[in-house]
Amino acid sequence: MISEDPLVFTKMTGAGNDFLIFDARVKGFPKLDRPLFSKSLCRRSLSIGADGVVFIEKAKGPQVDFKWDFYNADGSHAEMCGNASRCVARYALEKKITGSHLSFETTAGVIKAKVKSNGTVEVELPAPEIIQKEMEIPLGEHLKVKVAYVNTGVPHAVIENDDWSEEHLLEMGRYLRGRSEFKKTHGANATFYEVVEKSILQSATYERGVEDVTLACGTGAVAAALASFLKGGQSPFEVRVPGGVLYVDIDKNLKWVTLAGEARFICEGKVMPEALL
Repeated sequence: MISEDPLVFTKMTGAGNDFLIFDARVKGFPKLDRPLFSKSLCRRSLSIGADGVVFIEKAKGPQVDFKWDFYNADGSHAEMCGNASRCVARYALEKKITGSHLSFETTAGVIKAKVKSNGTVEVELPAPEIIQKEMEIPLGEHLKVKVAYVNTGVPHAVIENDDWSEEHLLEMGRYLRGRSEFKKTHGANATFYEVVEKSILQSATYERGVEDVTLACGTGAVAAALASFLKGGQSPFEVRVPGGVLYVDIDKNLKWVTLAGEARFICEGKVMPEALL
């Protein structure tokens, strides 16, 4: 599964959402079973630990600087990840792959990014899709909950919420994540939000592929802001997530959306064979 020479990785975090980044453009980078490799490395305590793994690859044309191949912690392939895109943008600048203004290809489309001198990164995500502005999901025989079903690079079921206990978020997240109502997108992340002020939200996301509530989810922060925006919330938004603060700006005609926040380097190292056991 791994070459005799250990693979070099960089670990980064965006508001607590952490990722392992590999430059697959380098000469001799081995062919891997990437889903299994990613799942093995993302195990916390038993391996390096992360929410996802990114492989940077050469672009096929001059329209973008590079492309990426992204995997969730369970080894599943993901179309997009807002916080990973911010981390990768800063990585590309620091590693002299690109300048401070860059673009790269993902399964969800081309991502444009700006890396600022203070280490924060702003990315322009694909135009959001409102799959269903409001739908009702049953919570038993007589109770229903209203959610917004949106796609902000990946699908989200967004619910307004006032119970921030870990037990509630996990129970609701697991329940909503694979509901048949979201079969169009093969399930959905479950994003919770509460309006603190007109442009300030509290939010958390139960992420499919991680199968847990993460410290931050970029596309989830965008989904929460979008749900609030559709109800009269005022952009730009400050979105407070468990791992920090993210900033979301939404075009009034929903033609574009930007996500901004910190992207920090944690460490660099080599993957040793026993990390895969």
